[in-house]
Amino acid sequence: MANKMIENNFPFKVKEQPEWFYKTLRKAKTIDGDYVRVLSNITKDTNVRKLVMDKNSISQIDARDCGWTPTKRFTFDSKLMTVRNYKINEEQCLQDLDSLYSEMIFNSIGANKDSWPKVGEPESLESAIMFHLQNSLANDIERIIWGGEGNEVAGIHDGIVDKLAASADSIKVENAVTIDSSNVLAEIARVYDAIPDNVLYEGLFDPKRAGVKIFVSLDIYRYLMHALSTVPTEYLVQVPSFTKEGDKIFYMGIEIVVVGLPANTMIAASRDNLVFLTDLLSDTTEIDAQMGQNAYDRNVWYVVGNYRANSDVIFEDECVLYQRD
Repeated sequence: MANKMIENNFPFKVKEQPEWFYKTLRKAKTIDGDYVRVLSNITKDTNVRKLVMDKNSISQIDARDCGWTPTKRFTFDSKLMTVRNYKINEEQCLQDLDSLYSEMIFNSIGANKDSWPKVGEPESLESAIMFHLQNSLANDIERIIWGGEGNEVAGIHDGIVDKLAASADSIKVENAVTIDSSNVLAEIARVYDAIPDNVLYEGLFDPKRAGVKIFVSLDIYRYLMHALSTVPTEYLVQVPSFTKEGDKIFYMGIEIVVVGLPANTMIAASRDNLVFLTDLLSDTTEIDAQMGQNAYDRNVWYVVGNYRANSDVIFEDECVLYQRD
């Protein structure tokens, strides 16, 4: 196999290709959909300031007595958001990977195995490895954002689900059940009913703010599709409260979005309230890959990297969590 990288043992440094990190982030469904605020270049714990409004009106009764009775409606608060250090240490025997990749290419297009034909991306073994790494990292990012039981990265789940579950202020739908196609419509309605009025309508009164969405796990979305359709076709039978626009489904005007949540979980929140912190776009982040560590170790592909990431919620009392105990 002719391979310049193997012959010269050139390392693949994604630091020198900043678009690699950008593409990786965009592969995470939550970030690609712009469902959370991304704070990039975060290399340490960060205080995020938040504005709190104490009163809803600015007007007072004027007694016509020249009195000056000022009020203070706005106060600033802050929330400390932490980032966790992650590392990537991966190795793969080249012979196994080469054999599997060559067989995959050969079976897919029927070309000569030794010619290494280009079939788009990935085009070669090393780009295939980096393509795999990019997809794997994007999946980890999705899990880091949402967390929840069974959604761990490196044995840890500390995402939005976990923070809302541990919070005394978040809104939790009581008596959550195991969802199937017979009850999914009613349970989504319960999540909608729990959304605070100010969150429900903030997108209507201020178009610049992101409207609330109901985020659901894949299993719930599948049950929803089944419940809205009597036959497995692209056409949905719409109950009055549910509508479909293109490939999007809405309940009472609120979009229902499938993201990387653990099974049987729903969250109602606005994008402005959800935060993902990372240094993946900073100059300090490195992920290097190379074939062999020296001239005598040319049969193993090594990947070494590190980055920082975490997710958080600004106003926990404006988020609804549906999760069976």
